Amino acid sequence: MKTRLFICAMLALTVVGCERNVDIFEPDNNEGNIVTISATISPETRVSYDGDTGGLAWEEGDQLLLVGFDNSDAYIGNSTFNYQSGNTFSGTPVLGADKYAAYYKVEGINLNETTGEVTTADTFYDVQTQSGSGSTAHLKSKLFLGDDTAKPLTQSFTLSAKNSIIKLALSGIPQEVGNLQQLIYTVETAAGVFKSVELDVTNVTFSPTTTDLTAYIAFNPTVMTGIVAGGTANISLLGNKSYKWGTQVSTAKNYSAGNRYTGTVTTGWNEIINPLSYFAEHNMADLSGTFEAYHDTFGHFLFYWNNAMTYNTTHATLGGKSYYLPTIEEWGAIIPEEHIYVQFVGTDTRTLSDAAVTVGGESYTMSGAFDNVGSVVYATLTYTHQYYPTLYAIARYRGENMRHNQPNARMVVDMQSTATPYTMDQAKNANWGAVGVVSRVFPAAGYRFYDQLFNQGTHGYYWSSTEYDSAHARLMYFSKGGAYSGSYSAKALRFSVRLVSRE
Repeated sequence: MKTRLFICAMLALTVVGCERNVDIFEPDNNEGNIVTISATISPETRVSYDGDTGGLAWEEGDQLLLVGFDNSDAYIGNSTFNYQSGNTFSGTPVLGADKYAAYYKVEGINLNETTGEVTTADTFYDVQTQSGSGSTAHLKSKLFLGDDTAKPLTQSFTLSAKNSIIKLALSGIPQEVGNLQQLIYTVETAAGVFKSVELDVTNVTFSPTTTDLTAYIAFNPTVMTGIVAGGTANISLLGNKSYKWGTQVSTAKNYSAGNRYTGTVTTGWNEIINPLSYFAEHNMADLSGTFEAYHDTFGHFLFYWNNAMTYNTTHATLGGKSYYLPTIEEWGAIIPEEHIYVQFVGTDTRTLSDAAVTVGGESYTMSGAFDNVGSVVYATLTYTHQYYPTLYAIARYRGENMRHNQPNARMVVDMQSTATPYTMDQAKNANWGAVGVVSRVFPAAGYRFYDQLFNQGTHGYYWSSTEYDSAHARLMYFSKGGAYSGSYSAKALRFSVRLVSRE
């Protein structure tokens, strides 16, 4: 089917139906032989977008799936008919079938071999890539049309769209988004239940002169059923920086198959804050503002607490940002205070409630859940502020190569901001290599007491600026067993320093 085909449109809340008629004539040949059928496309009522005058047309490579039933509605079998020319397809009728349902698209759909029911695969809408603003070429591979009413070959089939499409007309996008890589559209389908569809984007870079985007996304309206009354809709843009727009609707809005919808946004974009992104990527190499170049455990500079506090009066600078020694509340925003949460040997789900943390210099309350897949810890996190929008994130914690004198011994923390709360299963199955994921590596450099080095390769000790008492200070600690930020130690020991920024 030519890419100039378009489904149908909805401007504001006006629905325009969309279907195609397929006429299949009874063959003269006996069942089981290859026959030729006619599949014509009837005129459609359309709403043109941006002067689009394209129409429906078959093209080479198109296929129809015929699902055969007997007169008792028992599933008999199926057959694929291939496009020939004009309005003709050829294929083999199903032996013993009295009537058929018909579908386009053959690839990416599931056929129940017991009932004959045809549905899209769970991953059918997962990979959508739009090249440039306003392009619709990617929609061709996401069209799913069918006529579920089984009928003899002598009757005409009317294939109607089973998916929906939303057009997002976005403007006022901050130039800081830069090179856009992904757009995520999320709706609250029921109270506390969120469904999303993702669109990968290429060849779009925002700048002072480019602040608009027109995006098209196909979705399954039986999954993304609509927006519940009082629910939210969110659009996330992931690029050099990530931004989100959101709104709450007072009246429920329902999505129906075969319709195209339009969402328009002109203002209200807010940067998506990832708590982990405030932490520097490397440890400090000295007291003069030099950052380490690598994450190996050997040769790392270790600091007395009093010396580390130099960075609270004289900040280090990197990339135009000012960095200082984090408070224990800032450490707590990525590593909870209690040891029970980030356990590399944990087995049960752990729930965190109302922890006082600091993100970007602001006080938040952090809650969440932690669970393991083997030795890897996953978390779903919520950060609540008295005035600012609530932040949502998922996190992953890993200990790597945690052995004595191992040069690559480390803890790795990954965190991805999300537009809405994620379930634990979503966190575990997330694409942790995707754009928007922030990663920080913390070498297990051990500690020094006088000139002797201890626990190198097996433990990491990171100072905070928070005193415990006159002789002790708080720190973030990890080992092969887990990590927590509720520890404290003597200021006379020498630990690693990782700085944080408010920018």
